[in-house]
Amino acid sequence: MIHNMHMKQKYNVAGIMDDGFLRLEAFSIEMDKGSITSVTRESCDGKWNNCIAVPGLIQSHIHLGQTLFRGMAEGRSLLPWLSERILPLEAAHSRNTLAVSVIQSLGELLASGCTGLLDMGVLRYSEITIDILRSSGIRALAGNALMDIGPEYTTENLSWLKEETTRVKKACGDLVSYLYAPRFALSCSDDIWGWLSNLPAGIKRTTHAAETSDEMNHPSIMEAGGNIHYLQNRGFIGPDTLLAHCVHLLEGEQEILRQSNTTVVHCPWANLKLGSGIADIPALTQSHIRVILGSDGAACNNRLDVSGDARLAMGLASVTGSPSSLPSDFWFRSITSSAADALGWKNTGKIAPGYVADLVLIEPSAEEWEELILAEDPVRYLLELDWPSRVRLTIVDGRIVYQDGFFPTLPKLPMEIGRARQEVYQKAFQISGKSVLQ
Repeated sequence: MIHNMHMKQKYNVAGIMDDGFLRLEAFSIEMDKGSITSVTRESCDGKWNNCIAVPGLIQSHIHLGQTLFRGMAEGRSLLPWLSERILPLEAAHSRNTLAVSVIQSLGELLASGCTGLLDMGVLRYSEITIDILRSSGIRALAGNALMDIGPEYTTENLSWLKEETTRVKKACGDLVSYLYAPRFALSCSDDIWGWLSNLPAGIKRTTHAAETSDEMNHPSIMEAGGNIHYLQNRGFIGPDTLLAHCVHLLEGEQEILRQSNTTVVHCPWANLKLGSGIADIPALTQSHIRVILGSDGAACNNRLDVSGDARLAMGLASVTGSPSSLPSDFWFRSITSSAADALGWKNTGKIAPGYVADLVLIEPSAEEWEELILAEDPVRYLLELDWPSRVRLTIVDGRIVYQDGFFPTLPKLPMEIGRARQEVYQKAFQISGKSVLQ
């Protein structure tokens, strides 16, 4: 039976992992009208008595429209990956193929314990994404990709982009809010940056920044002294800004990020897959810069599992810093409470009375339970499990959105995934005038 979000609910669990701490004792979590009303120690029995309750995980940088392209863009660094594959494929989307990609994405996200996300959007049809997000019940910041520099099929002029933004904004509601998403410096003219520099405080915005050395060698970036300087000169950084990647920072740019309270979104799998490099997260955190995590797109990750990204990030931090440079509770908060704060969600990211009921129940195996007892760092131990195979239940705002392989809130696919992949694959050739099959 799927609970209505307005019904009182109670879950007895064997433990709670919250705010970077794991308590392995029996708890009862009660909810009403989408909020957590009480968390109390209580004897553990019932359906979920072998589960650990965790705040819902948050994906702070993702491209829902790229999941359909998984495996279609391999062996390339960022700029050819974009120009030869991703941009033609995105331009090939119809309303139905975009819907397939978004629904496919959400299935993976909900089943891996994700209850919130930030989506960069695509150039056209982003109201389709918004409608599906609202139906799914997931919490989201989402927009339409803003691009006016590049091949004609990947861009629109500023007037059209403003009209599209108005359409997408009007589609938002429920748990889905709008954010501004210029793609990156090389795809946006000063007209776009000038428009966005006048956004009021409190309006979230995001872009890719300092991702690859090829990007950094562009004359406009070099002249500015780096990508962060470039964005600062155009009024785009600040406490409402989230910058994905930040691998190649130049002199003085960490200090700009720190002073402006700009958030960095670390995407370790994408950085490695595209050969972009390894972001120095220990150095960023030592400079008191907020760092959170994202999977980026399935086409440059092949998975949409932010716990898996945390596992990789922890390992890479041992290389750029040391095995003890960043504790596991930092990484846990980077996909829960810190991410919620960065996205402007003040009442989620924790399991506590008064917080909204965004939470996940994961079930370790019998052997894993035995290992947890003597684990030196139980939070890291749990983060390094394969979450998609252990998530039993995902709840957003008190509403069950995933339970044991079922997705009660996702709409049906408008066409088969294989057919949708073939359609965009073939149409991308027609659009770009050169084969993406080679």
